[in-house]
Amino acid sequence: MTPIPPFEFGTDGLRGRAGHPPMDPATLRGVGSALGVLLQRSGREQKRVLFGNDGRDSAGWILEALAQGLGAAEVACSDLGLCTTPALARLVKSEHYDAGVMVSASHNPAEDNGIKIFAATGEKLDPADEAELARLAIALTPEQVRTPRIRGRLELLRRYEEQLAAAFPDLDLTGRTVCIDAANGGGAELAPRVLRSFGATVVEVACSPDGTNINAACGALHPEGLSAAVRSHGACLGIALDGDGDRGIFVDDSGVVRDGDDVLALFGRAWSAAGRLPKQKVAATVMSNLGLHRALAACGVTVHTTAVGDRNVFLAMREHGLALGGEQSGHVLFAEHNLVGDGLYTGLRILAELGQGSAATAFAGLRRYPQALRSVPVREKLDLASIPSIAAAIAAAERELAGDGRLLVRYSGTEPKCRVMVEAADQATTDRLCASVATAVADALGR
Repeated sequence: MTPIPPFEFGTDGLRGRAGHPPMDPATLRGVGSALGVLLQRSGREQKRVLFGNDGRDSAGWILEALAQGLGAAEVACSDLGLCTTPALARLVKSEHYDAGVMVSASHNPAEDNGIKIFAATGEKLDPADEAELARLAIALTPEQVRTPRIRGRLELLRRYEEQLAAAFPDLDLTGRTVCIDAANGGGAELAPRVLRSFGATVVEVACSPDGTNINAACGALHPEGLSAAVRSHGACLGIALDGDGDRGIFVDDSGVVRDGDDVLALFGRAWSAAGRLPKQKVAATVMSNLGLHRALAACGVTVHTTAVGDRNVFLAMREHGLALGGEQSGHVLFAEHNLVGDGLYTGLRILAELGQGSAATAFAGLRRYPQALRSVPVREKLDLASIPSIAAAIAAAERELAGDGRLLVRYSGTEPKCRVMVEAADQATTDRLCASVATAVADALGR
């Protein structure tokens, strides 16, 4: 067989164009074999892996390739079918599977796909284990490809729904309208069903996946249609998921879009006032708006800042015993929900917090600094500080901000891009400084 080229896991699993390395059948068979070997090291009993997917056309052959590799290691495979990443993660733990694999490229377009691997605890696989998988996959590609036996376990999703019902025993949405945009992805069937189980009148937006329309002008990246639906139907809340449902962006009853910073501000203030916020602290990444820090500081809450990625928020929350954390992009983690990012759970938590009140009123109070964000395609990821033109542009921007704003320049963990983010006191300064640094990056490293 053709050798598998070397590859690495990114900050959120393995991701790329479906059919091309590393998301090609040969590499995925190798990953399946490697995962099987890692699992078999922990004991002699037969190991079990649970799969799920977000509805992309490529999900079927990707699952089959992974299962071929796992089958070579004598690992049993079961499939949830269309589901969200948090549902899979929770069920891996509660149903005592040895690992879980979500076939999803999250917010990426339909032609991409990826895999997220979960340990038996329901937590994302440790980076050291991912590195070991990448190493073993090259050496362990099965010589004989056999048709795998994959057991369908769609009924397990009902148990996840029961878990949500148990988490909100007093939530009654009878007489209230909720709009749900599932990005034509993993939550398209699950999310409306759960909301209706609490008595809500549900308006479905982008809940009709066809394999090619996931994230297409909808979902957490494009909540404009959801905002219009909330206004036209007089809904109390709109919930926009990303493709695999681990992120949530929300629309209040006045039609205003609310992101992860808004959610952290809402619960940070409310839980602090109620004495429910351990250490008077929440976790957020460097991408959170400076306005969040100042809004929470006003009520005595500090922000523990982490690197980008919900994995980093998770680690900080676990290490410091925090109850709440998240990302501006919509990953919000609650300790009471096993630190699993879950857009639907966050929406239910917001609805429970609101009671019969107004979402617009509950979200009020966060004054944002104007923010500009640019993603610059790069041909390679060199040390930014080692490139004089980029270093000079960054230093000039930081001098002008002089403490009344922020500049962040970093590489994406999943794409060949450099992110440039600027916050300043006014939009004109924000845009100008962001453009200046982004241009310097593009001139030196641009593809």
